[in-house]
Amino acid sequence: MSVVVLVGATSGLGRRAAEQLAAGGHRLFLVGRDPARATGLAKRLPQATVITADMSVRAGVEQATAAITAETERIDVLVNNAGVMTPGRQVNAEGIELNLAVHHLAPWSTTALLLPLLPSGGRIVNVNSEGHRSPMRGGAVRVDPRRLADGPAEFDPFLTYSRTKLANLLFTYELQRRRPDLSVVAVHPGVVRTDLGRQFPRLQVAAVQAFALSARRGAEPVVRLAVGPEAPTGYYDRFRSVRSSAFSYDEDLARRVWAATEELRPHAAAFPHRER
Repeated sequence: MSVVVLVGATSGLGRRAAEQLAAGGHRLFLVGRDPARATGLAKRLPQATVITADMSVRAGVEQATAAITAETERIDVLVNNAGVMTPGRQVNAEGIELNLAVHHLAPWSTTALLLPLLPSGGRIVNVNSEGHRSPMRGGAVRVDPRRLADGPAEFDPFLTYSRTKLANLLFTYELQRRRPDLSVVAVHPGVVRTDLGRQFPRLQVAAVQAFALSARRGAEPVVRLAVGPEAPTGYYDRFRSVRSSAFSYDEDLARRVWAATEELRPHAAAFPHRER
């Protein structure tokens, strides 16, 4: 039995992953933003500890991780699954673009604050996307560390989503370099039918979801990487280990994104230092 923290657990893929992990007998700490959904999940999985917190902001991350730390001295697996996609530019309460806050800063801060609880051999699974290679409308994806918090001047929902997933992937690889004793991986679970794009026009969402996987099937590779028999490494397209984009392996870019992230969140001291 593993002790698993799953962030983004109250709907869609995350909820199905929570159900599959619970069926496997694992001890679960489940984090979600919506109080009503959190209450419903707690009733469905009474053996789990369900925590309501807004992980898009620093205070929410600190609230959730403090609650977990108060209940356990060890975790074996951290799954960073929270996701968002907005048709227009939105910012969190700290004034940071929402995609970046959820896809990059939340995993960064959650990982930093729970890192002392992860023993050697522990696993960190970041739910990512093949969109890190190219947005839906095509074109290259790059990250500018100088504009990390607010993104480019002109907002494009698909490109913004892709950029923040690339930032998360750069973080994944850099953390693995700093903590080789852990298994730090990223996974594209497939195109999954969730409410991630609920703010987009209905016909546009329906066209994508017609070819999408169910949330149950989308959760399967996440659960396998979290608690499967073999320690995973690198990047996965569902169950298959593949190479991610060329930009994701740029170590200099990863260091600069890391440094820019340190300026946005004060949790950098928890991470191991790496000579630059």
